[in-house]
Amino acid sequence: MKVRVSDIKENGIHIEALKDPQWLENVPELCREGSPTKLTSSINIDLQLTKVLKEVSVSGNIEFSIDAPCSRCMETVNIDINPPVELIVTPAENISEEDEDLDHVTYAGDEIDLTNFVREQIAISLPIKVTCNENCKGLCSECGANLNKEVCDCERDQIDPRFAVLKNLKV
Repeated sequence: MKVRVSDIKENGIHIEALKDPQWLENVPELCREGSPTKLTSSINIDLQLTKVLKEVSVSGNIEFSIDAPCSRCMETVNIDINPPVELIVTPAENISEEDEDLDHVTYAGDEIDLTNFVREQIAISLPIKVTCNENCKGLCSECGANLNKEVCDCERDQIDPRFAVLKNLKV
């Protein structure tokens, strides 16, 4: 996803791209062998680039879907993800020595490569914890039954022997 800065005119450039899941080969959360989270759609990228002097403003969104296991009951959940994109890209020569410690997205010459930035946005938009619904009962800790689908006969009032002495504590 390379763009020449000189091609960005007064009204900007609109970029629409549809990328295959293989395009995310360096996002281990989605492409690692045996990973429970799978990309289930193509990646739809819709960006608007505008230029003010030599700074380029990038805004838009990315759309894709994943299948991930519920962290409570392990059922597969399909999630549509649509992270917003907001970025200002500055020419590398405009960054002073004092600003080198700050995180800047820069470009050199006349070309901006947005590929790694878009991949990064996808990676950080992935949910850390997925649940099928907020009232998910999860799995039984004794027999492993999905408590959303069935009721098991396991004893629930079992007290951990390490805490049994607290039962007799009078407060």
